[in-house]
Amino acid sequence: MLFKRLKKVIQTFCLGSIFFEKENIKTFDLPRSGKARAFTLIELLVVIGIVGIMTSIIMYDYGKFSSNLVVTNLAYESALAVREAQVYGISVKQTKGSVGIDTGFDASYGVSFAYNNGADIQNFYLFADKDVNNKRRLDGTEDEESFGTNGSNKISKFCVTDSSNVNICSGPAGQDLAGLSVIFKRPSTEALIYGIDSVGSLVNYGLRYPKAQIMFTSGRGDKTARMIVTNTGQISIDSCSATNICP
Repeated sequence: MLFKRLKKVIQTFCLGSIFFEKENIKTFDLPRSGKARAFTLIELLVVIGIVGIMTSIIMYDYGKFSSNLVVTNLAYESALAVREAQVYGISVKQTKGSVGIDTGFDASYGVSFAYNNGADIQNFYLFADKDVNNKRRLDGTEDEESFGTNGSNKISKFCVTDSSNVNICSGPAGQDLAGLSVIFKRPSTEALIYGIDSVGSLVNYGLRYPKAQIMFTSGRGDKTARMIVTNTGQISIDSCSATNICP
């Protein structure tokens, strides 16, 4: 009996079956005895509690979905930046700020990630290697475009992988990898992948690595999307889970 009454209360509360007819409030079901029946305070409180719990669950799931979607989109944005650098690097594009119709066409293009002295990095850059050192972004004068990580979502780690499948990853200041460059130079479609140490020098004397990985983590910390770039020019996106652990 109680269950049937609660069901009736929920249906009335959610579907809005209380209407105003003329100037009087329309009463609910009238039993055969002719006496009007109303909802008790306890029944209304139970219904409000149920609706509140359902709303909280929906809002939590929506926030989680939204956060995961943003961090995945961030990984795809970085992949598009690398693809853009590849297109620019193997085609003929004049660098930003070049003067004259016959200058600024000899640069290679790349995307740069930097660990920023142990802090979580918030930006990455599409740059033109104007001094033709083919290895790294020197300063902001080489930037063609910059990208942000949208608030609490962040680039949590990046790594280079050597031919023995050993990873060198970013970490606290002065340790391991402090920067990463993925560069393309005409006419090759291959990616030139370089690691940079904490003082701005190339890791292992400018060794070119066969693979780079960049991890993007949501503000909640429950989602990590990964971009993988290989020296063949292949770019892919996946996520890190128990069966696919990020380095």
